[in-house]
Amino acid sequence: MDANEDQELKVTFYPELFLQRRIWILNVLRREGITQVLDAGCGEGELLTVLCQPAPWLPAPPSSILPLSPSPSPFSTSPEAPESPTYNTTDDIPNLHISLVHGLDISASDLAFAIERTQPPPEPEDITGGMGYRTYSTGVQRWEDLQVKIWKGGLEAVNEAFVGVECIVSMEVIEHLQPHILPAFAPMLLGVYHPLFLLITTPSYTYNARFTAPTAPPSARKGFPDPTKRTDRIFRHSDHKFEWTHDEFLQWCNEAAETWGYEVKVSSVGRAVEVDPWGREDELGGATSVAEFRRIDGSGGEEREREHRGRAIISSLKLDLGSPPNHALLATHTHPAHPSSQHPLPRPAIAQRAKSKMEEYREAFMRMEELWFERDVSIACGGWIEMLVRAIEECPDLVLKKEDEGQTRRSNWVVELVGADIVSRDLWAGENRSLDCVVPRDWTPGEGPHELPGGSSDEFDDEGESAGVDGDVSWGESEGEGEEPGWGGQLGWSKFKLKRGEGEEEGEEGDVRDWGSVLGDWGSDGEQHSVGAIPLSASSSTAGWDGDDDGSDSDTTS
Repeated sequence: MDANEDQELKVTFYPELFLQRRIWILNVLRREGITQVLDAGCGEGELLTVLCQPAPWLPAPPSSILPLSPSPSPFSTSPEAPESPTYNTTDDIPNLHISLVHGLDISASDLAFAIERTQPPPEPEDITGGMGYRTYSTGVQRWEDLQVKIWKGGLEAVNEAFVGVECIVSMEVIEHLQPHILPAFAPMLLGVYHPLFLLITTPSYTYNARFTAPTAPPSARKGFPDPTKRTDRIFRHSDHKFEWTHDEFLQWCNEAAETWGYEVKVSSVGRAVEVDPWGREDELGGATSVAEFRRIDGSGGEEREREHRGRAIISSLKLDLGSPPNHALLATHTHPAHPSSQHPLPRPAIAQRAKSKMEEYREAFMRMEELWFERDVSIACGGWIEMLVRAIEECPDLVLKKEDEGQTRRSNWVVELVGADIVSRDLWAGENRSLDCVVPRDWTPGEGPHELPGGSSDEFDDEGESAGVDGDVSWGESEGEGEEPGWGGQLGWSKFKLKRGEGEEEGEEGDVRDWGSVLGDWGSDGEQHSVGAIPLSASSSTAGWDGDDDGSDSDTTS
């Protein structure tokens, strides 16, 4: 036996395993357009915090607000494209439009954190900042009302507020249930509450073999013996009452789905960064087993039948529900929509506001989403980004460029101000430049992908944030004495060549964009989604990367 076979193997995950679980959950919620969620076993509220983030804009307005145009706009560079389409399409990550969130847990200390995390944020300060001050760094407006309710109690007690909720999430919960509580899990969630969707994640015991060599002795596996003494398995957490193999989980899911009238898809997430020396990746699957239950709706009355049968089973189990026997509502938070939501100004007024912003910033080109995150622009649109699209298309002073050498993602759309006097500048010219003029005020030396002057590069570090995440970086050079400076000390209309995607040819010298359009956000799919210095949007997959460093469990072993 190899001397190292009596030791555990190094197994790490990227992204971290808790993030991969969360991303899987959020992807299903986005795909299905879920608006109501119960997080059963919410803990400190990591998922709740993400669900409380507002969507950057409303769903597309009805035709009564924005009728479809029968002909393309004469000012659009894509005459064959439909005018003012729904902004989120299949080539973008859709936004979540959550209206109701429930959080349930039995730990009072964890729920205290959840209550604090889900509180409405303070009202944004009315920062004017003077000419050229960019407001999109101060946060995203909320366009839809959201209600959050935090409950204390166990899964075995019926909560009437959860009956018929659209989606229930149970993330790393089922393996912690006591043996006498586990039989109530499916009857309660799939029977009494009968959601349209139930999403479950749980550790895969099958994957635990990945932590040791195939010939390693049992003593090589570090962990926690089965506390119930029913098996000789070593678990990943001291509070786990069981850990199912992939096949055991699949069997449980299939039986529950058949019993309660659901269809289920079982898979796994979480593959190690390190290559397994014994080639067991396909055999072991992922570290976390996941299941997506979808309710099968047939003739009327099936929901009532499920609920009645579930209540009967829960009653027959004669569980000790404790005192008090019902869930306690600890907090209710209301996140109100902005007063301008769904009350747009006339489209000419919207276009004038967008034009004025570009003139104020001395920008000949701005990404449309960059304009959107100017607070007064989005407020003028009443939260509908399609109103901004149409207003720009109808304005003779603005041109919406929807395509650029095959790039058709909505996040790449660029607005041009017609007749702007574009001045070409050397971004790094000048020997006595103050760092305060060329980097954001909150930038920390050594962080971010961009080098300092003298070592400039427009390449990106795919493991870090773009330099423009927290603040706009406008690199300007004084063009002469006596000229009126723009924002951040820059003069003249900004010009910078658009960064091309990998494998694309560089554009002509006449193809110019502002500096914000070359900064990017790297999504979980490995592609660069140009975000510039604006907050997270529908095109940014970071909506699923909440950045919470979850220390509640070890992501190398749980």
